[in-house]
Amino acid sequence: MAEVAMKDSDKTLRLVAFILNLVSTISAGWLIIPLAWMIPMTVISWGIYKGEKRNTVAFGVCTLIFVNLISGILLLVSSKDD
Repeated sequence: MAEVAMKDSDKTLRLVAFILNLVSTISAGWLIIPLAWMIPMTVISWGIYKGEKRNTVAFGVCTLIFVNLISGILLLVSSKDD
């Protein structure tokens, strides 16, 4: 294929578009990693609510640290299933 001469303004716009795509990709990739433990912990929390899973101090502390401060405190305050 024949190369088409690119104007300086087009080149700048394409560079900015690339940089924005790169930043967006990195941002989305950074957010996917926490979902690897947040989704299963949320499912377990639903199981605790339904009475199918045990509520333990360890799970409350992990929820406090990794998912949500308030939900972790609420799990720690609620009665434990030892």
